[in-house]
Amino acid sequence: VKTIYSNTAAFAALMSDGSVVTWGLTWYGGDSSIVQEELTNGVKTIFSTKSAFAALKSDKSVVTWGFTGCGGDSSRVIEELKDVATIYSTADAFAALNSDGSVVTWGAATYGGDSSSVQEILKGKRVKTMYSTGGAFAALMLDKSVVTWGDVYKGGDSSSVQDELKDVDTIYSTQGALAALMLDKSVVTWGHLMFGGDSGDVREELQGVKTIYSNRYSFAALMVDNSVVTWGCRFSGGDS
Repeated sequence: VKTIYSNTAAFAALMSDGSVVTWGLTWYGGDSSIVQEELTNGVKTIFSTKSAFAALKSDKSVVTWGFTGCGGDSSRVIEELKDVATIYSTADAFAALNSDGSVVTWGAATYGGDSSSVQEILKGKRVKTMYSTGGAFAALMLDKSVVTWGDVYKGGDSSSVQDELKDVDTIYSTQGALAALMLDKSVVTWGHLMFGGDSGDVREELQGVKTIYSNRYSFAALMVDNSVVTWGCRFSGGDS
């Protein structure tokens, strides 16, 4: 065994010869017999949603299995998954970033599996990297802007702060919100307020941020002066 990956109720072991062995709940991907012939060699790494797996092979193709509604069935987009650089996931959907900067999504539509509404923007600006919450994706573009889709209550709708997302350095996430660290060391947040999507109470303090940490419900910003600013659910670290 080279390394082991997991989701909520199953394991997938990547062997030294590039094959894959799985066990756990059948419908969570513990049974990979339906795609086993494709998993006998050439697997480079494995990604997961809460109940499905996606194996990225050395030829840049993708093999999926597990619960169909959570990304286990990629048949709808399989022809587009032939030049994949890496894969990202929410709890119920996958997003593949291709070598040409394009994005292919599948899985639960409302949790990021359907990116049709933003595909024209993604193609025009090209994606640098992606981030995710439990139900939404955020693509950081080469021009340092951000494009979001998925559950509107978990960060899939950034329209309220879109004008501020123009010089983004990197993005951090909780289960239901996102925080963009800007090039000027300020922070822009969006998503569910109970997950840290509203940083209004500490906005004035979030100037000079070095980096950000998060748990499921809250954010903690480490400042350049080594002090800390927190926000999000007060019972889960958001109130320091």
